[in-house]
Amino acid sequence: MARLFAADALSRRDWQVLNTVACGPLNAAEVDETMAAFLSPDEPTMRPYLDALAARGWSAVDANGAIALTAQGRAAHQRISAQVADLRTRMMSCMTPEEFTALTTLLKRLAGHLDTLAATE
Repeated sequence: MARLFAADALSRRDWQVLNTVACGPLNAAEVDETMAAFLSPDEPTMRPYLDALAARGWSAVDANGAIALTAQGRAAHQRISAQVADLRTRMMSCMTPEEFTALTTLLKRLAGHLDTLAATE
């Protein structure tokens, strides 16, 4: 994925914010709420990523503070989304749908366990 995103000078987080904004006009607080799992004391807001999208001309803010993709941003999102879908298909081609379900179930369980461990430290 890193190589795929690098072609557009994007990080994974840039992509996640782009994908979030593509879901519909949101204000910065709503983007932060949607991306809450990725916020931390070192990164308390997604505002720098939103600003980067705007600097590229991929998003614009209306008078009410709602952030939406521009035509250029929608085109970039559609193009990158297709590339991500293709890569995911190729990545998962080595397993059956049942194996993929088992894998995601185990990863969710592991993530929950790690959250529990982190909460007790």
